[in-house]
Amino acid sequence: MPKELIVANFEEVGRQIDRELKKLRRFLEKEVKPATGRKAAAALRKASERLAHAARELEARVARMK
Repeated sequence: MPKELIVANFEEVGRQIDRELKKLRRFLEKEVKPATGRKAAAALRKASERLAHAARELEARVARMK
């Protein structure tokens, strides 16, 4: 797969994540009660930790490939 296509795919993934986060933020602001919001915030923090871990693993794998 050409490098340009891979970069474009990652950029699209980033844009999609941004769109989904905006939708989630609107939903949380308008529809969610405070207690549920706290639980959602905890779940988002956990997801963020997992994404950060995945990013570190990916960076390490790429570094080994050089």
